[in-house]
Amino acid sequence: MNEKIKEQIKENIEQITALLLLEFGAVKINVEEPFKLVSGNYSPIYINCRLLISHAQFMDLFCSFAHWLITSEDIRVDLIAGGETAGIPFSAYLAQRLGYPMVYVRKRPKDHGISSLIEGSVNEGQRVLLVEDLITDGLSKKGFIDGLRDQGVVVEDCLVVFDREQGGFDFLQTMGVTLYALCNMQSALSVGSSAGVISTADEKDVQAYLEDPKKWHKQQGFEFIG
Repeated sequence: MNEKIKEQIKENIEQITALLLLEFGAVKINVEEPFKLVSGNYSPIYINCRLLISHAQFMDLFCSFAHWLITSEDIRVDLIAGGETAGIPFSAYLAQRLGYPMVYVRKRPKDHGISSLIEGSVNEGQRVLLVEDLITDGLSKKGFIDGLRDQGVVVEDCLVVFDREQGGFDFLQTMGVTLYALCNMQSALSVGSSAGVISTADEKDVQAYLEDPKKWHKQQGFEFIG
């Protein structure tokens, strides 16, 4: 594939995905009352990809975009895995569309029955694509990747709908995993600003947060959990 055309297609996918996230209310900005994240830290912007599973047109495009990405990047896939819970519907849609078997990975083993961490069948040596809704620093993906690898499968690729661009790519690289994202924070901010749905002031505040989260927390009077 022509590399210039490939990069243009990627950019178009990022822009379309960003527009749909904005259209369906999956991007929220609140400078006055920042959102508390799972980590315990705060953020002036919140991305809720879980909303997207209620929109069939988005899920249809998600599968098409993901299929193009898998093909253009020559990602070898035998099995698609979703992480509990947000990654499950995205992995299920994609596996069904592409005709791959699917499993999902729990955050922790069940405390009853056979104490399974992985639901579904895996075979040693299979190449697994981990599919998730979103990535921030990547730490939450470690448990999923380790759990899959403990079953003897190969995990070298992770696909997400949205990358918050807060260290996830680099963290996964240390685990030998390449991250692919349909959209990222800078694309969402740029598209939102161009479309007139993100104000200049809000974009500036979010950019300040992204450039130095620790400094931003201090200015807001929040403790930063590093």
